[in-house]
Amino acid sequence: MSIEQNFESYQLAISNALKLEQDRIRHLIGSDHWLTDGEHKEYILRDVISGFIPESYRVGSGFVCYPSQKKSSGQIDVLITSRNFPTLYKQGDLQFVTADATRAIIEVKTTISRGKQLHKVIGKLCDQIEALRELNSDCWCGLFIYDAGTLSEEVVLKTLQANVANCSKRVINCVSVGDKKFIRYWANGHPQSRLPRQPIWHAYNLKKLSAPYFISNLIAECSPDYEGDQATAMFPLRGEYGKERLKSYYAFLGSDSVSRFDERN
Repeated sequence: MSIEQNFESYQLAISNALKLEQDRIRHLIGSDHWLTDGEHKEYILRDVISGFIPESYRVGSGFVCYPSQKKSSGQIDVLITSRNFPTLYKQGDLQFVTADATRAIIEVKTTISRGKQLHKVIGKLCDQIEALRELNSDCWCGLFIYDAGTLSEEVVLKTLQANVANCSKRVINCVSVGDKKFIRYWANGHPQSRLPRQPIWHAYNLKKLSAPYFISNLIAECSPDYEGDQATAMFPLRGEYGKERLKSYYAFLGSDSVSRFDERN
């Protein structure tokens, strides 16, 4: 007897599991140990990603070293590296690697206030990925924010534009804000948007699927042969236009304006 499948519910379960784990920790430690709470949220995300990513990758935290420059990056919350490259140091989740071994980096935050704090976080992440892409152009970059707080898609998009400017090496590929807001970068535009085919971020309201879609985009980036019908398990919003029917705002790379999608887009 065949088993009925519901991949959208499956992805929602991933989102619910992330929320459940962060609540369990919050209930145990209260509000007096925010640093510990933040560290555990990094661990939770790393653990979830580890369950999906191909075995050819290692998921941890750590530092990227630049021997010719005699320096290293700041600590990276989620550092995804290829097992086909050597590590300089590895102990538990902590690893020190060179740029060529790095496949993706993610900054994890519990919440971020708009204004100076958001600019600081995004600016720092842009600096980190730019340094990496000078030596490894294939490196993926993401920002994962557990609680949306007062952040809106427009504010995040404007802050991305301001810090990336017109430099593709500074691009942050995906941003997850709370359980609904999701932002994805399209290097060559998106054919369904009916907008000029140039580098652009799309913002979406994914109705509790923001975190799973963030993870799915990362996994797809690390799995270039994973496409077609098989990808339905990771990207369950199908039907006409898929998730594109839930897009809300867009922002072009190199521009300083953010626009809302309308019925024509």
